[in-house]
Amino acid sequence: MRKGELSSLTGIRFYAALLVYVYHVVLTIPGVNALSGSSLFSNAADVGVSFFFVLSGFILTYNYADVFRDGISAANYTRFVWDRLTKIYPVHFLTLLLVLPIAIFSPHLPLDWRAVPLHLFLLQCFWPSSTPAFSGYLNVPSWSISCEWFFYLLAPVVMFFAFGNRRRWVPVVVAIGYACGLGLLLWHGRSDEARLYFVSRFAPARFVEFLVGVFSARVFLTSSGQKLAGGSGLAQAAGLGLIVAGAVARPYAAWPLWGGLLYVPGTVLLILGLAYGRGFFVAHLSRPGLSRLGVASFSLYLIHAPLLRAVRGLCLDLGWEVRSWPAFGAVVIAMFVVVQTAALLLCYGYELPLQERLRGWLVQRRAVARGARQRGARAAEHAMPRHLFLVARDNPELARDLQAAFASDPEVEVLVDRRLVERRRHPAGLVPDRRKTDRRARPQVDLELKLASYASVTLPSPW
Repeated sequence: MRKGELSSLTGIRFYAALLVYVYHVVLTIPGVNALSGSSLFSNAADVGVSFFFVLSGFILTYNYADVFRDGISAANYTRFVWDRLTKIYPVHFLTLLLVLPIAIFSPHLPLDWRAVPLHLFLLQCFWPSSTPAFSGYLNVPSWSISCEWFFYLLAPVVMFFAFGNRRRWVPVVVAIGYACGLGLLLWHGRSDEARLYFVSRFAPARFVEFLVGVFSARVFLTSSGQKLAGGSGLAQAAGLGLIVAGAVARPYAAWPLWGGLLYVPGTVLLILGLAYGRGFFVAHLSRPGLSRLGVASFSLYLIHAPLLRAVRGLCLDLGWEVRSWPAFGAVVIAMFVVVQTAALLLCYGYELPLQERLRGWLVQRRAVARGARQRGARAAEHAMPRHLFLVARDNPELARDLQAAFASDPEVEVLVDRRLVERRRHPAGLVPDRRKTDRRARPQVDLELKLASYASVTLPSPW
């Protein structure tokens, strides 16, 4: 994997997670949505999630392109998927346990127990139907983690195709074909609810954004950085402008754009501009404190909704709601302090240590298996006979006499009519036997074996 860290892209993850937090504060805390208006923060979460999808494809390709550009082995694929699973699953599992009792006792959204196993295995956005809406239960933000899990399973294959001169168009053609097929399916006789689900929460539909991130990383890795770095500041400004324009246009967009496609052009420009690493914004995002917040952004993303739901339940029990803008600001700031503190504790006390332990477990397991194979190979080598008698087929009595004579000697083996193959078909110094194990012999002994009469017995020197 690549060693160089793009610190500005770590820091900006905090702001993307913050957008999702603000959106859920507005939706969850009683009175905030009515005060702010339904459309004031309605697109904040969409912007943040779409940014995460594109950024995920970019960062994974940046780190793993050298691993998968020439092919995919079972060992590399397993290691990649395991590393990704250890990144997302520990926090997902813990927050699922935290939100489960809240969901069970919620009077406003009775829990559909069929959603529990889907959430447990991150399959809620693999579900090819808008009803029932399994992604809307339990820890709702985890629907995007389900999409990420879908992306991870396909990422090595996409990277392999993306870096081939002729094969790079294969994933693009497949994605376009899928989009056309889905569009035809949803065009007639489908409700807006079904269309919204299939373009915003169905994992295969959101894969387009991840794919854009992969090809953006390809551009970054294969282009001349010095030539493009000069325009990084302009790319950042243009990217932010396009993202804001997409958020403004979202209420008026056609249904195929209800997912994250409106924000993709701006996101690509912003990510590339930050990756080239110049400008005030890059310096700001690269600060150590913001980098720590960026590292903890995944924990922030998953822990904030259970905490907000718990506070919402308390507010409803007490009959309290937000009725003024000062109260709104105080709630947003106070809840952010609580949620961010919990995220930092969760990240540095649970997520990262457990992730390191689980990844080390796989490495240790492979090392143990490799050591066992090596010990077995050495034991088999030591168990090989040091002397070998070769007897022609037409002399079975001699073979039986020799086998009987050396039956109790572990260093002597007698073989009947072993086929002798010319040395040019085998590595130098190796003579094959019928058990397909290679024994080393001196060249002059091998020559003697090839020239010896089939009626004779040849005794090679010790291996």
